[in-house]
Amino acid sequence: MGQLDLVHREREERFRQIHDGSTSSKESPCLRQDNFHDGRKRGYSGTDLSEDIWCHILSLLTLRDAARAACVSHAFQRSWRCYPNLIFDSETLSPLWDDMDFSSRVDHILKKHSGIGVKTFELDFSSYYQPEAFKYLDRWLQIAVTPGIEKVTLVMPKNEAVCNFPCRVLSDGNGSSIWHLHLVDCAFHPTVSLGCLSSLTVLHLDCVQITGDELGCLLSSSFALERLKLRRCSEITSLKVPAWLQRLSYMQVLECHRLRIIKIEAPNICSFHFTTFDQVEVSLGESLRLKNLEMICYRLLCYAREELPSVVPNLESLSIWSRCEVVNAPVLLAPSKFLHLKYLNICITEAYDYFSLVSFLVAAPSLETFILSVLVWPQCINELLSEDPTHLRQMSGYQHDKLQRVKISRFYSSKSLVELTSHILENSPSLECLTLDTTDGVFRCSEGRAARCFCLGRPTEAHKAVLVIGKYFEGKIPSTVKLNVVESCSRCHAVEL
Repeated sequence: MGQLDLVHREREERFRQIHDGSTSSKESPCLRQDNFHDGRKRGYSGTDLSEDIWCHILSLLTLRDAARAACVSHAFQRSWRCYPNLIFDSETLSPLWDDMDFSSRVDHILKKHSGIGVKTFELDFSSYYQPEAFKYLDRWLQIAVTPGIEKVTLVMPKNEAVCNFPCRVLSDGNGSSIWHLHLVDCAFHPTVSLGCLSSLTVLHLDCVQITGDELGCLLSSSFALERLKLRRCSEITSLKVPAWLQRLSYMQVLECHRLRIIKIEAPNICSFHFTTFDQVEVSLGESLRLKNLEMICYRLLCYAREELPSVVPNLESLSIWSRCEVVNAPVLLAPSKFLHLKYLNICITEAYDYFSLVSFLVAAPSLETFILSVLVWPQCINELLSEDPTHLRQMSGYQHDKLQRVKISRFYSSKSLVELTSHILENSPSLECLTLDTTDGVFRCSEGRAARCFCLGRPTEAHKAVLVIGKYFEGKIPSTVKLNVVESCSRCHAVEL
């Protein structure tokens, strides 16, 4: 904004000189032309400013506003040919040329652009299906992707006709300045001849047809990479993250359905998010710097408890979403521990022995927050309402001294859930807040977002869960603990017993 201030000061000084007569028409050809060309005195046009300043001013505007400025100013019209932020999507283009379709608008703009000075090129076709426009893509990219470009985003429409991203536009040094590359719904087949992407720090591939070997070619020349996101790249079966990616700190691999092997050798990853619905062999190497781990996987709890503490010893935050777990899992008191773990979030999608999760609490002496989400709606269970509350399993001798906040979502009348909750209450001297949510966690009429609560999948079971909470925990909550019981709305979900 310093240059804008300079322009403002120059303009004020020019007007001052004009009004006090210190500047004559002979001293400024621009003033002679602009102020007295037709015999009428006009304001200062600013055309004696350097081209760099005009280009900088234009670069501060959105594409839509820059186009409007170019229509009313010759100076901006010249600078338009070097406009740096070419962002084409439904938001930026719709208000402009209503008589043109999306691809014609893009083509119209790029034909008037010199290709010089482009920093950002974003093309979002997600709202438009125009296969005939794909033939222009190569030419558009050749205009925009030139030395000096920093950010490239290409979002193609979801359809059967897959568009290929032309890798050759990144060769000959054109890709050496790119630090952000984001491709969606296209094919991308880099080879060893691609060239060095020495500045690439962010790579995001979403629904991209690329093999593991082709991705390896890309990573082999991306030594500056810091963030890697792969989502629904279905052709990747094996993923290897090499050790030379020393700066890679964030990695996300989501729903790559054919992926069977992940081998991570990059030593400085701090955060890793991984989602799959199949069995995948995961090797995290010596991930000593990994502090945040999120995994959605098949039968994950046993692996997480037995192996993760030794693989990622410095973990501070762990989120697990596990499928197809063994129902009657044993309590695993393995010697390895999560010495630095402070946040634990576990989501289980089937019926399970929740009391066995005590092993995670025992293994995490620094744990402060524990969240359990139960994503299964069981058959109505009645035995707890009549059972002797003294006949519950206990595990004495284990204190969770740092545990302060606990939340159990979709709490229901499961004996093992009651046993887990009782254990936490009896062995967590620092506990401040315990939340037992018996609902589906959706919005309620009391929040003012709707006249009625969202449909509750199991109102009868939710009501029974409240009765169980009252029976087993009433009068047993320490005065230092705040108990929050989230019940279903009595107005919207009345239950007849």
